[in-house]
Amino acid sequence: MHDRIEQAADLLARSRNAIALTGAGISTESGIPDFRSPGGLWEIIDPGEFSIDRFLQNPGRFWRIHLDLKASGHFDLASAQPNPAHYALARMEQLGVIKTVITQNVDNLHQKAGSIEVVEFHGNLLRATCIKCRALEPIGDVEARVATGEEGTPRCRKCGGLVKPDAVFFGEAIPPKALSVSHVQSQRTDVLLVVGTSLQVYPAAQIPLSVKLRYPPAQVIEINREPSALHKQVTDVLLLGSAGEIVQRLAETVEERIAAMAC
Repeated sequence: MHDRIEQAADLLARSRNAIALTGAGISTESGIPDFRSPGGLWEIIDPGEFSIDRFLQNPGRFWRIHLDLKASGHFDLASAQPNPAHYALARMEQLGVIKTVITQNVDNLHQKAGSIEVVEFHGNLLRATCIKCRALEPIGDVEARVATGEEGTPRCRKCGGLVKPDAVFFGEAIPPKALSVSHVQSQRTDVLLVVGTSLQVYPAAQIPLSVKLRYPPAQVIEINREPSALHKQVTDVLLLGSAGEIVQRLAETVEERIAAMAC
């Protein structure tokens, strides 16, 4: 493991445009369950409840389910705090190494940890959005209106349109800006750091494939508890274990390597 961390740190320290792609595995150490693993969210609730069609059929029902999930503690994102992996990525951004974090997560933890350049591929469940005028508001404000009975089906304060969490539901497209920025960054990057994602959900999983198909290909560093579905096709350096521990060690080694290079 030590040699592979040294190898990964050397790639990152010498990179000119490194980016990170993160998934649910980076946030499980913050107490946020992933969706598909045993004990994950989809064992607690029917995934269809997060489809746009079902939401539009009965938005009030969705919001009641949402509040029940939060009250049960199964999916209380507002109280979750970043773990060492989030802070380590933010530190590597401060060092000028990581230029952008592309995250599949909807928990806002990268921003809480201090990362600035964050592309939210699947949106953010700490915000609510009007599906008509796209106005945003803190999701806590919407939850309060539903919880107090002020509104069973919350409506936009500006235009009266339906309000939903600002996350991509099943049946919805990835936000065009997120797709565009991710495409541009993946075309520029020379090192892609993959953390906590099984690389089974597309189009996010297309990113590591795309950086390997172009010339010259980028180097891919993967950090996961288990190898991703694409590790044989894309991964150059595979680091298996706790994201919090490994990303923190990697950031510390990168910082040491940069300091040594500056001497």
